[in-house]
Amino acid sequence: MANASGESPEFDHLLHCVPEVESAVAAYTEAGLPAHANPAHLGFRNGAWRLGVRYIEILSVVDRAEFAGSPYGRAMKPMMPFVDDTLAAGGGALNFSIHVTDVAATTERLRRQGHEVELLTFAREGSPVSFREAFLRDAPRWAPFFVTYTPDRQVILDTYRGGGGNGGTHDLAGFVIETPDPSAAAAWLARLTEVPVDAGGTVVPLPGGHVHFAAGPADRITTLLLTGGTPPITDIRGLAVRPL
Repeated sequence: MANASGESPEFDHLLHCVPEVESAVAAYTEAGLPAHANPAHLGFRNGAWRLGVRYIEILSVVDRAEFAGSPYGRAMKPMMPFVDDTLAAGGGALNFSIHVTDVAATTERLRRQGHEVELLTFAREGSPVSFREAFLRDAPRWAPFFVTYTPDRQVILDTYRGGGGNGGTHDLAGFVIETPDPSAAAAWLARLTEVPVDAGGTVVPLPGGHVHFAAGPADRITTLLLTGGTPPITDIRGLAVRPL
């Protein structure tokens, strides 16, 4: 569903930073959330619990110097103190991504609203796949970034990644951000995305992954909320997993 600016925001993925990808992937799979690991690339390694075009990205930095010199490392440079804190704590969620139809248009809208936004393009030489991401540099550390893929993300999934894969019995309904003022944080995210907050004032019903705000001092994403079957109640590398 398009917002007031015609951008059709949808949950794309959430970044779960862990000290070591392989063991975290095993923990996801053991919990009934089938995940996979990818080879290391440009100083980092990742994997995912994939649900069609949506996914939870499981990632770790394996070569700090190589990562720092990569496009991904440069994009994440302002977040590296948060990354280091998260790794020192044994892992946890960093932030999340919102898919939009035209990230350049989203960037211009946000800049008109007074936000500091950096728009970056990621492409490998010779690859038909590329994507552009817009990062807010004046926002809470849990704040989303925005992405548009070329070609469309469903085409990428079907053509280059073998379809949606086996996501298992459970589905991602949303996630929880613990913050000192849930109502104010929800209102801020609603203005950012132009997705209206719910009647209770603490949930932004982003298609594909509703964002729930709960009171607490952490000021970070704390919990994945699942539906389908009997979802597990567990904790995986600093990220809680609970039924909705």
